[in-house]
Amino acid sequence: MRIFIALEIPQRTKDNLARSAEQFRHFSTAGNFVDTQNYHITLHFLGEVAESDLMYVQNAMDGVKNMPAPRLSLLQFVTMRGSDATAARLRNCPQLTELHDQLGEKLERNGFTVEHRAYRPHITICRKAKFTLPFTEVTKNVDVFNAPFVASQVVLYQSTLTKDGPIYTPLYTVTLPES
Repeated sequence: MRIFIALEIPQRTKDNLARSAEQFRHFSTAGNFVDTQNYHITLHFLGEVAESDLMYVQNAMDGVKNMPAPRLSLLQFVTMRGSDATAARLRNCPQLTELHDQLGEKLERNGFTVEHRAYRPHITICRKAKFTLPFTEVTKNVDVFNAPFVASQVVLYQSTLTKDGPIYTPLYTVTLPES
């Protein structure tokens, strides 16, 4: 099964991102907009993993359950370099980076391969977007609703790709304490 681990974001933040996405739609001629309920912050994408190995992923997640939930806010909208994604970039948050790093170490100890490139946390809102104006001009017309939020749910998702877009099924959740 195809899996990834992500931070769930609060509904209010999802609703704010949906309002921004709607503003992007006014300038788009093409693109696959992410369903509002699928907004998340990826911590680690693991790809294809045998169902019998899920317990090792859950064990790694359990290993970070006492870390504090990161307090986050949006910084700006960007196009992700090397990707076709339009995303909300997050303000730098040492707690989020530490969570990512600690979870990665625990996954590696349990036999999983994790990426070691720079972690660039973001929330994807659209893939393969085409706009009527240059992206820098479009973003001048899109509001960034950057009210701080706490992301306390670390979720293991199964990702099933369909012709209508991915379906994310939660398999396991760890709740981080809010400080």
